[in-house]
Order: sequence, then C-alpha cells, then structure tokens
Amino acid sequence: MRTVRLGKHQVSLYTSIDELPMERFHRYNKMLLIDAGIGSDITSFDAHIEKVVRYIQKGDRENAAKEMENLRQNVYVIQTEQSPANLSFAVLVREVDGKVCDDLSDEGLERVRAMLSDVTRKEQTTVQAEVKKKIEDELMAYFPACFNNVEEREYYDNMKRLTVEKLGIITQGESAQSKKRIEELEDRLVLAVKPKVFTGRESFGVQHDKAYMKMCLMISSNLNVDARDMTVMEYYTAGEYLQEMMKERKKAVSKR
Repeated sequence: MRTVRLGKHQVSLYTSIDELPMERFHRYNKMLLIDAGIGSDITSFDAHIEKVVRYIQKGDRENAAKEMENLRQNVYVIQTEQSPANLSFAVLVREVDGKVCDDLSDEGLERVRAMLSDVTRKEQTTVQAEVKKKIEDELMAYFPACFNNVEEREYYDNMKRLTVEKLGIITQGESAQSKKRIEELEDRLVLAVKPKVFTGRESFGVQHDKAYMKMCLMISSNLNVDARDMTVMEYYTAGEYLQEMMKERKKAVSKR
C-alpha cells in the first residue's frame, strides 16, 4: 500500500500483488484493456481513423468495420468523459482522506473519481504510470509464463527497424525497396493488435469476465477456497499449482 498526496487529498493505493485483491485486479485490468481498445482522447480518435484507412486499403472490411464501431464508442467516451483509464485508477484507490473505497461498481468508481475531481491529469497520470509499472514488473518477475509480453517485444523490435530504415533514407536517400519496407513496418506497427468487439453478447468485456469466473471456479473446486477473496499473488500461484497438478495427473495416467 502506498499513500500519496493528490490535489488536496491523502490517497492510499494498492501497489503490490501481495496485497492487491484479485477482484480489484480483474476490474483494473479490464478497464485498461478497454482503454487500449477504445481510448478516451483525441489521440486515440486519430489512431482509430488511421487504422480504418489502412484496413480499407488492405481490403480488410471486417476489421475496418470493427474499428469504426470502436471509433464510435471512442467519440461517446470523449463526449461523456467516462474514461476507462480514470476508472482503472479509481479501482486501485483503497482510501481517500481515510474513507474506504470498496464499491467496484461503475457508480462506486465514478464516486471515487468525483472525490478526486480537483486532481490534475498530470498528477494522476504520473502516479498511475508508476503503480502500473510496479505491478507489471512484479507479475513478470513472479509469473513470466503468464505475463511474458511477446507482442510488446515484437512491437518495439519493429519500431527499432522502422527507425533504422528512416535513418537510412536520411543518410543514403530513398529507394523503392526502402519505401516498401517502411510501408510494411508502419502497417505492422499500426495494425499490431487486431480490433476487439466491445459491444454485444460476444464482446471482449463479457469474454474477459467469463474467463475470470471459469478460473475462479476451477481454483475454488480444486483447492476448496474462494478465489475471489485471494490477492493477485495468491490467485496466480494457485493457477500455476493447478497446472503442475494436472501435469502430474497426466503423467500418472500415462504410466498405467
């Protein structure tokens, strides 16, 4: 737990997987993933437009349509100021000026956001980035099999290649081959993550919740504990233990 001064308030935040409740982490992670897919500012609006154009150019009508739907939701979020990023921060707030914040419903998180309405965006973004990095570093250190982000490494690798290509044009001039390589790399970067659906019964949010509940049921039925009461550390440790236990069972069956 970490206590910081934000605006006029003393705010206690969950900052470690040792103490962060799994229910909160699930909600936090869901908000971050929605923010990554929809966004809540003009920068993300522009990113959606660029993706739509590139998908159309590639003849990928299905993903272009998904991006258009996400663009529509992005405009709604901007207009209503219901930022998923702000809600993800509210999930990590344990107390504001000594008042416990344990309501994780949309209404409860909006109340936390209202209490911190005087906090500047810069203040919140700075603290949020520090906490996010700490949680991610702990998850990668303890559970690399679950949180070893191959896609992120590939993204930065392509970014490096693009930079090298552009520097080559500055020093050696542009060629048809270098222009083609740059276009291909820009496509990879912009379209690195396929658009997800955020509306309807098959929406990403629904699937995310169902996957979490299935894992909770598996842990609860095998270990006789309520997985929703676990911390993040306990939850993923239990998941690893179950995987090891299943492997041992398979080995024992194969030897019969």
